[in-house]
Amino acid sequence: MNPLEVLGPKLGGLLATPGVTDLLVNGWNQVWVERSGTALQQLASPFESEAELGQLAQSLIAAGGRHLDQANPFADVALAGLRVHAALASGCNANTHLSIRVHLNRLFALGQLADFGMFEQGQLVQLRQILQNKESFLISGATGSGKTTLLRAMLAECTAERIIALEDVAELAIQSPNFVSLQTRQANIEGRGEISLERLVRESLRMRPDRLAVGEVRGTELLVMLQALNTGHRGAGATIHSNSLEDVMPRVNAIARNAGVDSISIAEQMKSAFQWIIHVSNRRVVEIARIN
Repeated sequence: MNPLEVLGPKLGGLLATPGVTDLLVNGWNQVWVERSGTALQQLASPFESEAELGQLAQSLIAAGGRHLDQANPFADVALAGLRVHAALASGCNANTHLSIRVHLNRLFALGQLADFGMFEQGQLVQLRQILQNKESFLISGATGSGKTTLLRAMLAECTAERIIALEDVAELAIQSPNFVSLQTRQANIEGRGEISLERLVRESLRMRPDRLAVGEVRGTELLVMLQALNTGHRGAGATIHSNSLEDVMPRVNAIARNAGVDSISIAEQMKSAFQWIIHVSNRRVVEIARIN
């Protein structure tokens, strides 16, 4: 199913317009669009009711192979270059919300990102050296800062290797016959069948990866990944949400505390498992720092 067709001619045509990066729907009567380098702009809503918007949200999520209902009012899917997050009207909010990010024109190589000014030529050499040495790295940054774009571009330099990517929503999409994408699964309507990112990390270790990639670490999957990287797996890449380079370790410590791991232990594991943190902000590489 073509997601642009599901969206209808007005919203579908809008998302297909060059330069559009995000479409946000806050209830049936509020539609916002963001274009590259511009602020959010409100548009006239094409919806006539909350029910119509709710049906559209459920259709989009179903097209991505997941379900959206009162038992599961939140869902993410990737559809033909779009990342769709839907929040169905429920006890959490009286309105249905759609957040759609466009990835259609973001499959860039490292060299292209350097040409676009994401990093300098010296940093390009350093990033390629990290890959060549098969050193593991974390890409940190805020939402929409370019973390996934950079991770994808770095992995695209390694297509001769078997890359196994683990994501909540499949976005990396490396063009290689040796690329394996595993996606988490939500529970069914009976509350069964959920497959977490932590389980995917464990399962991937039995699939002979040359490189592991995790779309975003934010829970106990980080601890499993650290164990893997400290027992022979090299060259892994992952992203982590952080507003600055200095905030990465406090973020890691918070994840560890929730799992009952002390900060000294997690610091030692991080130093052994990851060699580099690459921080991005506003689609620019701010710093490449070795973990000491």
